[in-house]
Amino acid sequence: SVPGQDVDESIKAPEGLVWAGNANLPYYFAWAKADGIDSYNVYVDGTLVANVVDGSVNLNESVFTKGSGEYAIGIAAVKGNKTSVITSIKYTYAGSGQPATTKAPEPSTAKPTDVTVAPTAPGQDIDESIQAPEGLVWAGNADLPYYFAWAPVVDVDSYNVYIDGAYVTNVSGNSVNLEKSVFTKGSGEYTVGVAAVKGNKVSNITSVKYTYTGDGAITTTKAPEAQPTAAPTTVAPTAKPTVAPTTAKPTTIPKETTNISFTTDSSIEKPFGLDVSQASVGYVNVVWGRGTIDCYNVYVDGERRRTGISAQALKLPVYTEGTHTIAITTVVGKRESERLEAQIQITGTGEKETEPETCPEELKPQLKENVPLRDDRIAIELNNKTNGKYSDSEIYWCIVGNNANNQLCYMDKDGNMIPASESLNTVEVNGTKYANIYHTLAESDHVYAPTIRSGRMYLSYGKPVYVKFVGSTGYAGPDLNNPGDVNANTLFEFAEFTIEGKHYWGNTTRVDYFCFPMVTRLIGGSLYGGYDNVVGDVGTRDEIFNAFKNEVPNEYKSLVRDDRIIAPCKSTFNVGKINGNYFDNYINEFWNKYANEDLRFSSESGRFVGRVVGNQMRFTREGDSTVYYVDKPNTQEVLEGKGAFDRGNGVEKAIEAQLCAAFNRGVATEPENWYTPSKYYKNSVSNFYAGFFHEHSVLGKAYGFCYDDVNDQSTLLQYDKADALVIDLKW
Repeated sequence: SVPGQDVDESIKAPEGLVWAGNANLPYYFAWAKADGIDSYNVYVDGTLVANVVDGSVNLNESVFTKGSGEYAIGIAAVKGNKTSVITSIKYTYAGSGQPATTKAPEPSTAKPTDVTVAPTAPGQDIDESIQAPEGLVWAGNADLPYYFAWAPVVDVDSYNVYIDGAYVTNVSGNSVNLEKSVFTKGSGEYTVGVAAVKGNKVSNITSVKYTYTGDGAITTTKAPEAQPTAAPTTVAPTAKPTVAPTTAKPTTIPKETTNISFTTDSSIEKPFGLDVSQASVGYVNVVWGRGTIDCYNVYVDGERRRTGISAQALKLPVYTEGTHTIAITTVVGKRESERLEAQIQITGTGEKETEPETCPEELKPQLKENVPLRDDRIAIELNNKTNGKYSDSEIYWCIVGNNANNQLCYMDKDGNMIPASESLNTVEVNGTKYANIYHTLAESDHVYAPTIRSGRMYLSYGKPVYVKFVGSTGYAGPDLNNPGDVNANTLFEFAEFTIEGKHYWGNTTRVDYFCFPMVTRLIGGSLYGGYDNVVGDVGTRDEIFNAFKNEVPNEYKSLVRDDRIIAPCKSTFNVGKINGNYFDNYINEFWNKYANEDLRFSSESGRFVGRVVGNQMRFTREGDSTVYYVDKPNTQEVLEGKGAFDRGNGVEKAIEAQLCAAFNRGVATEPENWYTPSKYYKNSVSNFYAGFFHEHSVLGKAYGFCYDDVNDQSTLLQYDKADALVIDLKW
């Protein structure tokens, strides 16, 4: 610090420091300007070179006194006669005005910003007198991987956000939590841009380069389906299970160990990047940035709704119509920071949150007493609950997925990720060799899992699921569409998941079939109550089979086989089959209704208005003049979320997910019931296969069709401090 200025660690250090220059401003640096700060000191290699009041500085090349080479550029916030600690980046002065390298204070995929001119939203012309946003950075984390923030611009109305020059959304605050569906090219580099909006004019666009490293394909919230894998070129599943953790939807209320009272401590850093929006009628989306202390309380109208949670996206109900105050505080022990607040107008009221319904104790999978929990890994524990039908030596498991380096592997019983190789194909069955990668419960009934991405765990009775590696990057697994498949007569289930350290998200699924019952429990602890959620099937295998035969309409009884209950489109509801036109009349009823009136709904992607024109629906989104198109689906496209319900850009796919869910649940023509589970599967035309498994599951959660995650009805389990995943394998 400079003479007379002491470091005060309660002053928040600047965030988002980046080189923000260009050919005309080669030594220009910017950061997020904070409230309550008098000015900023600027340092080069620890030496004070300037003091500025704004969140940027344009240095003179004379400060680079060593000539060409690497320098540390530092910024400290000044308040009175105190300064914060210094935030710094490494900058290589090349003598030409263009840095050879810039090194961010924390690793990220965001590259230095550059002000450019790019296409704007229709009807908005560029006005270069409007200040372009500064300090645009990727500000995300594991829970908010697509979160960007920038310094607020004075006297502007809002901000447009662009991906590769195409408009994707408009926000009022100086941050945005994007959906992964905007990265329409799949994995690779994108330009994320922000422009300030004032009236019907916009500034130039400030942009950063961002590398999206998702699943390598166009991303949606669509659940993975088992794909035919008989061909030897089948590749390993690469999509994360079910839902990216950033998707805002109702979340289970963390249980509090006590009704903790918090005291306000102004020395604790306040949260940043709070962004609120209407999610649906009576619900608000809340998202904020992850700070150095990743522990927060969340308040709605003064009532604490979440305690001690990590930064994430939430969907919360409001209990009165009108203007609401959302507040976030940073938590340390039983102290919390001053509140970061935002206000929003919400139409309608939501269902009141209560203590979450809990799974009956007799259904809960139990932790093994001989398996200690670890601080560094999640324990996967498997319990034989087949009541003597199968011994531990007759129950098999195998796990395949990508390791921390995104290399296809299998997990051995000691928790090692072994790279895939055709040399592992050593087990011969019917003249074909398969990989020796499975274990029985007798060999090991638990494993401590390392990081594994896009993981799939096969669980089988009587014999293993045979998997064949194809090179080092793919594998051929079960294909139930092929009667001659080696696994066709094997009794097996599977779970899909991703584990990053102690962060787990994953699900079991009924998207393709039911074979035998499983109950899954995810457990994690924390000072504020932790996580303990259970999903799965209720009843024995015989009870579930008999109930299905007795309870579903006649059309669905045909789905029952001796070994499995098959999903509709895998059986008699497919093209040319007896029930192949099952949804057609309902689709026509919907199409006729909305040819004559508007369809209105709100989701985490925005507020939409749609109208049928011919064989398409045309949608507009509030604050967005773009027209989005959805084609008329058929029965198979409704049931499997494909074709008309799996095409177009990211916004169109988000609309299609809502429509697909509404049709399957029998509420398509009743948008007021789209987000009310008690109204689902009441219509005479519905996906009663999915409805049955919701009716016969723990707390009504099931994955009965590909978009069953819409409105949080799926079996997704997710927690960032998980200790154990416990699965009861039943009969």
